[in-house]
Amino acid sequence: MFISIWSTSANLPFAAQQSRSYTSRNLMYPVCTVIFMCILLLNTPFAHATDSSNKTAQTILHILDYLSVDYGGAVLLEKVVNESEYQEQLEFSKQLALLLTKLPDHPNSENLIGQAYKIEQLVLAKASANQVSASAQLLRKEIIAAHHVSVTPKKPPDLVRAAALFQQICVKCHGVQGFGDGPESKKLDPKPANFHDMARMGQLSVYGLYNTITLGVEGTAMKAMTQLAEDERWSLAFYVSNLRNTPEYIEQGHKFWEKRAYRGPAPNLAALTTLTSNDIVLQYGEQTRAVFAYLRANPQALSLKRQSTLLFATEQLDQASAFYHRGDLVQAQRIAIAAYLEGFEPMEISIDNLDKQLRRDIEHEMMAIRQLINNGSSTIELASKVAHTKNLLFKADELLRSGKLSILGAFASALSMLLKEGIEGMLVLVASITFIVRSGHRDALVYIHTGWGSALFLGVLTWIAATLLVDISGVGREITEGVTALLASIMLIYVGYWLLDKEHTQPWQEYSRNQIGSALEKKILWAFALISFFAVYREIFETVLFYQALWSQTSDVTRPALWGGMMSAIFLLTSTGWVLFRFGIRMPPGPFFSGTSLLLAALAVIFAGQGVAALQEASLIESNRVNFISLPMLGIHPTVQTLLVQISVIGILLLSYRASLRRETL
Repeated sequence: MFISIWSTSANLPFAAQQSRSYTSRNLMYPVCTVIFMCILLLNTPFAHATDSSNKTAQTILHILDYLSVDYGGAVLLEKVVNESEYQEQLEFSKQLALLLTKLPDHPNSENLIGQAYKIEQLVLAKASANQVSASAQLLRKEIIAAHHVSVTPKKPPDLVRAAALFQQICVKCHGVQGFGDGPESKKLDPKPANFHDMARMGQLSVYGLYNTITLGVEGTAMKAMTQLAEDERWSLAFYVSNLRNTPEYIEQGHKFWEKRAYRGPAPNLAALTTLTSNDIVLQYGEQTRAVFAYLRANPQALSLKRQSTLLFATEQLDQASAFYHRGDLVQAQRIAIAAYLEGFEPMEISIDNLDKQLRRDIEHEMMAIRQLINNGSSTIELASKVAHTKNLLFKADELLRSGKLSILGAFASALSMLLKEGIEGMLVLVASITFIVRSGHRDALVYIHTGWGSALFLGVLTWIAATLLVDISGVGREITEGVTALLASIMLIYVGYWLLDKEHTQPWQEYSRNQIGSALEKKILWAFALISFFAVYREIFETVLFYQALWSQTSDVTRPALWGGMMSAIFLLTSTGWVLFRFGIRMPPGPFFSGTSLLLAALAVIFAGQGVAALQEASLIESNRVNFISLPMLGIHPTVQTLLVQISVIGILLLSYRASLRRETL
């Protein structure tokens, strides 16, 4: 006797986690350690109570699985067709409510116990198998959600190890190929399960199989396999769940998976373990069942770093919609943000290279989803918007997977991305270096080089840490970019005003002779160093992520073109910077100061807009769209907040210019 489970998105992992402060973590670690040691040393009943609760919940789910699958073999058309089986079903149904009272209190506990009594009454009344199964499935889903029952393995199962375990332990009853015809099967009653029985196996889930392997089935030869480690039991459950599927069918599922040619939610480990084949076919169709068969045979495919994070984006949108439907708007908004920052944004450049309009449409729709959640719109409206956005994401995913980037495409993508991200930093560095050289203090260039060098070093360290040590969420990245952009904008306003003031109040040559080494001079040098740091650091981490996405779209043939595009972009940026530097050196003092001031002012406006936009993407600032042009390179985004901030910066610059002119006339 084997059992099944059906569930949706309960207890799923979220990709985007809220960051904690360094101080909080350092304070919490010793506290948590002390608490943990006290629990171990004092041997309090807490750990035992937790283990007991988990086992009780697992037993309840085991019973519900059993009722869902086997009740139909005991009752047909409100008549008992197998008395012993019916008595067993009745006994199990009576245990449900009692076991539920042993679980920790929960706001929904009374409702769960009520549902258990309803199932008992249905069995007593010899109700139809469909009624009992539906009620059991509903209760099972709510127990998993309420008590956070873990329904997934801690790591991807090892199917090679599982095959060896099956031959060592299971063959004597279930047979070499799992047909239930092992050497000892003839003397067993009931007979061992036939894992090739399509009708029965269609009702079973991997989690149900895992529970059976873990707890056994009373009154049968199926004993609890407590001698196996947890990961071995999970591996065995995955293995037997797929025995009926042929290699050809699994390969067909592989092709559907690669092409994204299936319907329904993006598969994840929880879906693989909790959805039955019948559920999948009924809701999504045969192609999706083939995809699940492939992933159950190759679960490591889910743990590998995705070539396209768009699949993750669709998964997150489904979860956001589910949380919104439950009334948890905060969680829904958080997950919707993760769908954009973790799933879509890293692929923006790649999609833009193939279909700019599609990229704009997805970006607009994902922002609209976040606005609907913020506004408390109807669940129907949100579900419709999510469905439309998912279709666009699937279209983009199919476009990306239709073929790798061509040699020209790889070169152009690498070139344009680095030029786009590097142009602003280059302009800041050129303006800073030219200013220092024009002032006659080349020895002070160390300030500028310290600024951008530190940013480069710290940026690389940040990327390494994010890749190997900690998970820096998309929200964290956007906050970092937004804050550094706004700080750079403030520093640019200050330095630009200072330069303009010096041009108007006294000749630069006189200032340079009289103010060398003064406190004011040091302040400006440090200001330039900070500007150089902010301008470079804010782009490094994002640039690396975009190149990682591009790398996944290239092959051995086209990767040299990617490197060529990157090197060409570096050459163009360096050459352009050198030309601008030489031009600035030869300019007369007046035009040089005016031009540099205008450049810094323009960069201040651009950084201000980009900083606010980044904080909007992190949902720290509201985003109210207006009918206006969108020029992200210039920091212009069609939202009220970004435009108001940029207008305010322009106003501050104009007032500063006017104040400088007024002092000149005095």
